Amino acid sequence: MSQVIFNEEWVVESRLTEKTGLTEGQIKNYRLKLWIEGIHFKRLTALGQTDNSKGLLWYNYPKINQLVQDA
Repeated sequence: MSQVIFNEEWVVESRLTEKTGLTEGQIKNYRLKLWIEGIHFKRLTALGQTDNSKGLLWYNYPKINQLVQDA
């Protein structure tokens, strides 16, 4: 049986908070002022649409971490 490895590249807000300690307000501020949509975060609906503002927000943890490392 093959082994499936889930590397958590894209995570939802609660998991990002768990991994970084950022609050909901801090995440929103970074999303509005610093992070780039499509790179650091994206919205995805249950139908797979990425251009809908009502989609669930997903965050790219490695890209966010890299941004902090490069600062």
